Amino acid sequence: MAKENKMNADVVIIGAGMAGAHLARSLREKGVDVLMLEAGDRRSRGDFLKIFYENPVKGPQAPYPSIPSAPHPEDNGYADFYVQDKDTLNENLFIGAYLRIFGGTSWHWTGFADRLRPEDFRMKSLYGVAEDWPIDYNTVVPYYLTAEKRWGVAGDPNHVWGAPRDGAPYEMPPIPATFLDKQVTKALEKMGLHSAVFSHARNSEIYDNRPVCCGNNTCVPICPIAAKYDASVDAQKAEDEGARVEVNALVTFIESDKDGKITRVKVQKPDGSTFWVGGKVFALCGHAIENPRLLLNSKQEYAREGIANSTDNVGRYLLTQANQDTTGLTPDPVFPYRGPQQTSGLVERRDGEFRSKVAAIGTSFMNNGWSGNSDAINMAHDLIDKGVVGQDLPRQINEQVSRHLRLNSSAEVLPDYNNRLELSDQMDTAGIPKPKITFKMDDYTKQGLKVGLDINLEVFKNMGATEVSHNDPYLSNAIIGGTTRMGTNPETSVVNSDLVTHDHDNLYIIGSSAHITMPVNAPSLTIAALAIRAADHMEKKLAEIP
Repeated sequence: MAKENKMNADVVIIGAGMAGAHLARSLREKGVDVLMLEAGDRRSRGDFLKIFYENPVKGPQAPYPSIPSAPHPEDNGYADFYVQDKDTLNENLFIGAYLRIFGGTSWHWTGFADRLRPEDFRMKSLYGVAEDWPIDYNTVVPYYLTAEKRWGVAGDPNHVWGAPRDGAPYEMPPIPATFLDKQVTKALEKMGLHSAVFSHARNSEIYDNRPVCCGNNTCVPICPIAAKYDASVDAQKAEDEGARVEVNALVTFIESDKDGKITRVKVQKPDGSTFWVGGKVFALCGHAIENPRLLLNSKQEYAREGIANSTDNVGRYLLTQANQDTTGLTPDPVFPYRGPQQTSGLVERRDGEFRSKVAAIGTSFMNNGWSGNSDAINMAHDLIDKGVVGQDLPRQINEQVSRHLRLNSSAEVLPDYNNRLELSDQMDTAGIPKPKITFKMDDYTKQGLKVGLDINLEVFKNMGATEVSHNDPYLSNAIIGGTTRMGTNPETSVVNSDLVTHDHDNLYIIGSSAHITMPVNAPSLTIAALAIRAADHMEKKLAEIP
């Protein structure tokens, strides 16, 4: 039995990641009473680093242990976390990685700081596929600028990746291209293709009292010195400015009255105790898996199919991207593992009329070898098995790893009503139904990746690489979206263009779960920008509430 309201706030924010942090900070700047409820815990960067160094697994989740009271996916355990049907498991294994900690999933993001392009908001109008967003690029521009100032974005004003800046400068000079980038660029130029450096939420000079990137090359899963921005920065600033924060506070149920007003949420602590939190306005900022999971877990008298789900759209239109890696051994060293993990990419194939037939692709030149973080470890095992020992072991490792090159291509996936999250009949360690995933990769995406693969193979040929290989297309673990998408029609969407649910006018859903499409420019900056925009709408909404 949950205790009566222990806490109340004008705005109750569920989740302290990218969306929740920016929303909380923006509301506090307006003087609004804010409470953030974070399911996970809060630890220092030093704690996370120690865990990472001691963990033999070096995947994106490695520094961030899942806790029983708020579990999240773990490396090598995605199939255990998600319940997936046989077809999904065998052909389209869903491996979406997210975190439940103070600062959210941005702790292990790449740091890409690109806006979506104007064209990305108008896929249906321009290319006849997917759907148009109910907002356009110009609507978001003022909020992009605010988010960029908060992050500190290092970028090249001569290449803005298709998103016009109208003279607005980046906050810092660009992160320079690596030696590896320059060798790939030489091969591209023989093909009439081009490269450019990415925009980063990563310091090229001291910014906001955070240091300059020194090239540790562990951006994913953790920047050891905080040169890369993560949302704990703005979550902490929101708290410093007066927002209340409750960690280890798993929201398990959202309550609605007969008029469709959200009245309170039920919170569960690690010891199993529960209490209610009341508010005037509620904002669900728990990313694209936990947002629909909570809504669907809140079935009740006045919301028979779950909160915000009167038209059965919660959990549907699940989005991700698809990836494909091409690897090879270059004849001369290209020296991976120096600098950030991704600094440059292929300019072409990110937008154009071809998107009416095949997916856009974003190809990155990977500065972290064949495996991400484990090339030397993997090679040491292989060489030791072959009897290589002593000083010959590091010599051979260095000689080979220095020539490891990987090109990664990511492709957009079209929104599909049948790609979805549901609640399974299996419970997680917190007593909540596990997410059940159904997903099928479309031919549009596969055809786009085939174009990318052909380009990558030609690059390796021009570089004289040997041992060239590639894997089959696989779903991204870094990108998750859809599941509570925005739109003007309640029959096909969950929230409106202001991110207010169609069913409940005091419930907002903010984050990539509201996104309509998932183009190759990363979603993170748009998440932050739309959270800042939502704060403006909430301020007006609160003025109308007695």
